Amino acid sequence: MLWTEGYVEPIIPPPLPRHVAAQQLLALCLQEGQVGLNAWKAWFDGLPLATPGELDEIAAWLVRTGHLDQDSGMLFVGPAAERRFGQKHFLELLSVFTSAPEFIVLNGRNEIGSVDPMALTRRLEGPRILSLAGRSWVVSHTDWKRRRAFVEPSELRGDSRWSGFGSPISFAVSNAMRRALLDSRIAGVDLSKRAIARLAGQRTSRASTVHPEATVVMGRGGREVRWWTWAGARANALLAAALASAEPGLVGFQGRFDNRSIRLADDASAPIVAKALRQAVDRFGQDFSGVVSPVADEALKQLRFSELLPAALATTTLAARAVDHAGGQTVVALPLIDRE
Repeated sequence: MLWTEGYVEPIIPPPLPRHVAAQQLLALCLQEGQVGLNAWKAWFDGLPLATPGELDEIAAWLVRTGHLDQDSGMLFVGPAAERRFGQKHFLELLSVFTSAPEFIVLNGRNEIGSVDPMALTRRLEGPRILSLAGRSWVVSHTDWKRRRAFVEPSELRGDSRWSGFGSPISFAVSNAMRRALLDSRIAGVDLSKRAIARLAGQRTSRASTVHPEATVVMGRGGREVRWWTWAGARANALLAAALASAEPGLVGFQGRFDNRSIRLADDASAPIVAKALRQAVDRFGQDFSGVVSPVADEALKQLRFSELLPAALATTTLAARAVDHAGGQTVVALPLIDRE
């Protein structure tokens, strides 16, 4: 539907590039030889890399870890940075951007496909499951340096009920999918007979998961309970973390979610979810700005220059890239209804 609306998905830089601030401070010391303790922040004026307090915290961390040294009121490159980045004339330090972060998924030597890092970075209790090539796979090993995920076939549930996903998509695209399921026809678009038949089948099979003016909590009676938000994986990551913080145990089945829905506890209902959302808003604010999506410890290795940040800043930096606050706010503003 988005093509009929003239929609072009915007290119938005990832938020909170604190790791780039740390890299830039090291690069500045390398460029200038040394910079004054009270003068270096002038080089960062107007750059949206980190807050002044975070810059101070980053500089203190670099000194404490030996990446920077200080003497007589000056900062300069330290022994840890020399060991880590000194080869090839600091080429790795001066290369901020690398190739796209997708992970190749392999079953033995067979390439199954690729996934966004988000599918591997969120913290889970239990096996990590991916959905690729028409079936489910359990991740047996992740090679963070080479960006490879090794998998084995999994028999967890049926494909139609399983909650994994390959790549996260935006709120706009996910919501367009929802609206396509609600509309009996798409104005201004000529569809083939095959497309018409497939759309009709999707609208029939997924009719209970969509509503024109609300989101749907559906399940119980022996079936898993899911909150069908159609908000995209990053908005659902935010909502799942908010629900888990407000009402522990409400987000079920190891906190799994995908682009369309969030798995809930078996006794969850629309009123219970609505109450938890109100509690989350009271605690974190309408935009859920204080909510931190859980991040796997190993996932920090895929954040370039993460070792140049204190652990807490590195974790919150990566977590901020896994959520969509605007999409989450839009969902929270809608009513919730129950369906069996």
